[in-house]
Amino acid sequence: MYKKIGFLLILFSLVLAGKAFGEEVTVSNSEELRDVLSSDREISVIKIKSGRYNGNFSVEKKVHIIGEKGVKLFGLETGNVLTIEADDVIVEGLEIEGSGSQNAGIYVKGDRSYLHHNALNNVFHGIYARDSYGHRVENNIISSFDSAKRHKGYGIYLVEAPNTAVKGNYFYDTQDGVYVSYSDFCEISGNQMSKARYGVHTMDSRNILIAHNQVTESINGLMIMQSYEIFIMENYFYLNTKIDGAGMFIYDTFDSKISSNIIKGNFRGIVLENAKRNRLEFNTFLENDTGLEIGINSTDNTIYLNNFYRNTRQIISDKDNSNYFNKDEYGNYYDDHSSLNMNSDSKVDFAYKSGDVFYQMASQEPLLQVFFQSPAVELWNTVEQFTPIPSDSLIVDEAPLAEPAPVKWEENTSETQVYSSRHEMDLILFFMITLFASLFILMKLGRERHEA
Repeated sequence: MYKKIGFLLILFSLVLAGKAFGEEVTVSNSEELRDVLSSDREISVIKIKSGRYNGNFSVEKKVHIIGEKGVKLFGLETGNVLTIEADDVIVEGLEIEGSGSQNAGIYVKGDRSYLHHNALNNVFHGIYARDSYGHRVENNIISSFDSAKRHKGYGIYLVEAPNTAVKGNYFYDTQDGVYVSYSDFCEISGNQMSKARYGVHTMDSRNILIAHNQVTESINGLMIMQSYEIFIMENYFYLNTKIDGAGMFIYDTFDSKISSNIIKGNFRGIVLENAKRNRLEFNTFLENDTGLEIGINSTDNTIYLNNFYRNTRQIISDKDNSNYFNKDEYGNYYDDHSSLNMNSDSKVDFAYKSGDVFYQMASQEPLLQVFFQSPAVELWNTVEQFTPIPSDSLIVDEAPLAEPAPVKWEENTSETQVYSSRHEMDLILFFMITLFASLFILMKLGRERHEA
């Protein structure tokens, strides 16, 4: 009796499990795929055989879609190629192209989608999520339309799509790599982006983590606008050299942290404009035309423990700004600062001044830019920097570091060591010159006394 009851319970459990998990179905052409997606059957997994699938498709129930290698969805070049209406949908292994001129390869309306290991090309937006939340978008390859004549969209476009993670994707030749609009508590990490307008663009968003990304050959690596509490950490922005471009442009942004980033070889490293109460620390500014530009209405920012190496202009600032260039008596490291440190502590013995008197004039009269870096302007800046004359055109770091601040990234270790060794050589050279000069003076005085 008990055996029969146990057998019936097991059978009933298996039936329930089948209903809960559904069938696994394999399709091999467009008609089969469309039929399965619109079917009333309980299907949990759709496996798509290698081949070309023409048309636009819609997913209206929870399902896991797996494409074999070589699966290609070709849209109708109108509308979205794949629309996800349902919650908890997983899509992986698809190649998608052929969206409409203002549409997406994948358009997400349901919550908690997981989109990974897909390739989207020749579409306007790659992935567009709107009025939904909790997505994971990982390890995809995304580019926009191939033709230079067609307007390009965003790699990933999040509009009112909070709590979304965008990780490990590669973006190439898009308008923006990732655009986060009205979407709080998102994470953008471990992505690579090149040839975009902006690598990562945020607008009216709060509590966004942007970490471990690389952006190159774009106008701005980051464009952060009208945002609060943005955490920008351990990214690498390099060779973003368009005129007026920057590694980061921080505009109308407040209470954010910018830490441990490498900003190398850009037209401008970081630009602040109407940016307040932000903290910049442990960043490396290397070989930019301008390391840090602090534009109008940017006040109460704390800028300390950063390293500035071989930038044409280390820091320039609007004269009406008021910011903090040291904290707890620690400022920043500047490779062009004198090495005088008589008590051998962690700080240079006198303040560092940086700026460009010409910057204020050129801001008011752009035509004066033709004189940028002219000998007369360089001489003017040198006089302002090295004479103890108060100047509202230059920032003053009262506690510049004698050695570079420690950088968290392991990749930076060798580079930092090179600059540290150069700094040590500068110290040795300085003391050797001082020693020989002292000996020369003493010998000359001794000779004069002997002759007398």
